[in-house]
Amino acid sequence: MFRGINTTVIGDSHVKKGKVCQDSSGTVVSDEYAIAAVADGHGSARHFRSDVGSRIAVKITCGLLSRYLDRMDFRERFKTNPDFILSQLEKQILMKWTEAVEEYHREHPVTEAEKEELKQVESKRTGRRRRSSESGSGDGNGAAGDRSEVIAAYGTTILAAAMTRDLAFGIVLGDGGFVVLDDADRIFIPVEDPNARANYTSSLCNTNAIRYFEHWHSMEKIRALFVSTDGLYKSFASEEDFLRYHGLIARMYEDPERTLTSLNHNFEKRTREGSGDDISMALIYRE
Repeated sequence: MFRGINTTVIGDSHVKKGKVCQDSSGTVVSDEYAIAAVADGHGSARHFRSDVGSRIAVKITCGLLSRYLDRMDFRERFKTNPDFILSQLEKQILMKWTEAVEEYHREHPVTEAEKEELKQVESKRTGRRRRSSESGSGDGNGAAGDRSEVIAAYGTTILAAAMTRDLAFGIVLGDGGFVVLDDADRIFIPVEDPNARANYTSSLCNTNAIRYFEHWHSMEKIRALFVSTDGLYKSFASEEDFLRYHGLIARMYEDPERTLTSLNHNFEKRTREGSGDDISMALIYRE
């Protein structure tokens, strides 16, 4: 009944600078449900292991949603109080991601090369703080400034969506795109990160990250759900064009191999001619 497609393309600017891809994507499909997830690591020097952070975020989220959806009483409990269930899921995603990041960090200590780069970053940050203090203004570092530097190193967004026969939901933390295609052929963005409009993205590494999650749910039949990183959204001139592109994908996704090939070619072109950023998409749909 369900299918899923996901792909990640490294950004053209990353290739030119010799940087690794900081995006990750994944899908899980069973007879009873489908899950899609994408994550966008921040990539700056302070977040020097955000590619690992994004991979962990997708793995943790897909695994956690699968365990919830496998429970016999999940649908009944969800329909009774969906906002409570989604809030619990968000707390679990944040907690499990933080635990997994800390474990990875213990098993993979910071290298000498990373330490040297961090010294340079800290020197620049100290200089900026000194100049800001002298001018009487804040450093503009946002909510992530108070987080443990260990957690910050893995900073990433996370967007996820899931559907069963009779319900669908999405969870958003950070910029990117979450798009719904319903049974009436309406394509729309039901919820998004409010911070994205201010040129700032919420993150799993924020001190109060749980406050920045957004979610959406529906008990109506949904044809497809799409999640993508902001490298895709930024490659369009308008939200209308962005949504129209999802309509084009919906007309060909019954052929998964063709769709995957088309997405890869298109994303490579878009990052080369547009955003220059990594681009990821994961989509799930009913056959």
